[in-house]
Amino acid sequence: MKSVQRGMGPWPVNNQLHAVQDWMMLRLGGNSENREMRSVSRMFLDAVSGLDRGQRIMKDWKANESALDVLALWCDRFKNGEPVQYILGEVEFFGLSLKIDPRALIPRPETEELIRDLIKRQANEGSMRVLDIGTGSGCMALAWKALRPNDNVTGIDVSELSLSLAIENAGKLGFQDVNWRNVNVLDEGPFEGVDWGVKGWDVIMSNPPYIPISEKATMENRVVHYEPSNALFVADQDPLCFYRVISSGCINEGWLASGGWLGMECHRDYSGDVAAFLSKQAGWESIDLLNDLQGQPRMVIAKKL
Repeated sequence: MKSVQRGMGPWPVNNQLHAVQDWMMLRLGGNSENREMRSVSRMFLDAVSGLDRGQRIMKDWKANESALDVLALWCDRFKNGEPVQYILGEVEFFGLSLKIDPRALIPRPETEELIRDLIKRQANEGSMRVLDIGTGSGCMALAWKALRPNDNVTGIDVSELSLSLAIENAGKLGFQDVNWRNVNVLDEGPFEGVDWGVKGWDVIMSNPPYIPISEKATMENRVVHYEPSNALFVADQDPLCFYRVISSGCINEGWLASGGWLGMECHRDYSGDVAAFLSKQAGWESIDLLNDLQGQPRMVIAKKL
């Protein structure tokens, strides 16, 4: 029989909601004025109770012994640096509930913005072929499939572990017809033996690794120590390696069809460089550098001639 991990005291003075909330704030290492800790405590309470904040108040919810055990363990894991998404094992992305764990990068809101903008540019109501390079948890490929169910969608990743998570998410959502391949686009001839079709992909999207290793020392431990480094970091001397390979494949190797769209999420400090080298590369009809909701330049979207 599998042993159940138990939380350790101290415990709240009683199991009433307010007492549990105060106890959680102390356990998380914050106080009632800390917005991040308040948000984390609400997320934990939502998950353990199966109720939202208003429902807990209306129903006069009280934490039983099992709930307190779980909350104690979760609070300690968060205080020790683990991301809340990995603790809960799920994340919402474009309205989809996805399983998430250290096999893949945690999806961010900026990536939702990239998909939203790319979708707006698709006038074709028929079935299109869509490729997600560096799919990770499958969030982009699956969000696209949810929004355009008739499209032929494929997600590729260098990590077999990430692909296993993407496949689990596809099964959970019932998207059995999304294709998954273990491919490293930086390898020489990575697509040899794969039938890409005559006309190439209609849309290629990617959120590739783009953070120079030298920035690791300035980043949160919650990211550096838990999220997969191969999904985050690139060599300092060549931070645009993925963008060059992808754009070259689109133009020189026919990955992208004529009139097709390429959308890539970028480092805010290098997005201008990505747009600049695309502008010097013959074969693009238009190149847009877009800001995220915080006003930071984070996305480059281009249309192939």
